[in-house]
Amino acid sequence: MTGHHLYVHVPFCRLVCAYCDFVTVGGRREELPRYVEALRAEMLMRPTDGELRTVYFGGGTPSLLPAPALERVLRTAMDRWSGRPLEVTLEANPSEREVPDWAGLRLAGVDRISLGLQSLRDEELRTLARGHSAAESRHAFAAVRSAGFENVSIDLIYAIPEQSRADWRDGLDAAVALAPDHVSLYALQLALAPDEWAAAPRPGAVRWRRRLAERQDDDMAADQYRLAEELLDGAGYRHYELSSWARLGRESRHNAAYWDRRAYTGIGAGAHSYDGFAMRSWNTRDLDQYLVRVEAGEPPTSGREELSESTRAFEAIALGLRRVDGMSRHRFAQEFGVDPLERFPQAIEDAAAKGLLEVGEERIRLTPDGRLLANEVLIGFLDAPPAASGSEEVQQAVGAR
Repeated sequence: MTGHHLYVHVPFCRLVCAYCDFVTVGGRREELPRYVEALRAEMLMRPTDGELRTVYFGGGTPSLLPAPALERVLRTAMDRWSGRPLEVTLEANPSEREVPDWAGLRLAGVDRISLGLQSLRDEELRTLARGHSAAESRHAFAAVRSAGFENVSIDLIYAIPEQSRADWRDGLDAAVALAPDHVSLYALQLALAPDEWAAAPRPGAVRWRRRLAERQDDDMAADQYRLAEELLDGAGYRHYELSSWARLGRESRHNAAYWDRRAYTGIGAGAHSYDGFAMRSWNTRDLDQYLVRVEAGEPPTSGREELSESTRAFEAIALGLRRVDGMSRHRFAQEFGVDPLERFPQAIEDAAAKGLLEVGEERIRLTPDGRLLANEVLIGFLDAPPAASGSEEVQQAVGAR
């Protein structure tokens, strides 16, 4: 059987971060039991093609789920699809105001934790209004390890206003000292108008973003990215995707499914699904509407899109080039009947001439400078504006997060 991947969206947060573009709701934790039953009910409405390979609990703050509730969701997934997943990831917040039952989560079936530290410097956490301290981050990481988790990822944010190169180095050094298995780095994005896939920012968040955007420094952000490549490589982490570094064998299997355009099912408010070929669909973002529809036995789908051949070809390029090792010319030719050099000759020639793209006999990949200017490279591959419409993964690939 072919592999299948499950994304479970949990939108609840104690605090909603002003920079977050994902579907979230503040408070309302009393509705978690109701939401868990809705997730299980939605799974029963879904097709069961493929063997379950990975499960990813994202949000929001899915670590707000009690361990028994998460176990019920996971058991329903394994009953619905055949096979036991090879990787079950849970995103978690390090705040001491919401400490999960780490040991219980591990017993429930979670084997990979993604901790949203965002920074290990208190000044930066205050700028981001994160609601936790650097000390809390360290305590949370230690607690996760003590509970027996051997696969732990951390998220960090750079391009924060007033964050110097030395500040970023200090934060990276502190992160490496924790010895995580995987590190994800994201430039702080302060879009005032949301992309198609994103949740609209709240009025207060728009004001906050506008104030910080005026103080961002693109040149500093590029320098910080290069510094991260240097330091993490020296610490034994392999840069395998634009925003991702990992110890050998600790690369994210779930995210790899997105970059490889494999089939996945997304359940929960605002979640996206893809059939692995040409059909994408997405759920309503409104939590109340989601609950009411699922409880009435109705699918919560609010839209679907059949991808054109040109859109699929662009996505193959956009997502393939996220990998630092690049994309396979042979695999592209197998799917689309033509080598990418023949399909996109001008885009490849222009990017290569600027030193942004390397072309080998089998693979095409971004150069170090190209990784900094991925947006510019990818725009050259657009046959027409509609080629980039409607895809959460493609919007992320061109810099949404």
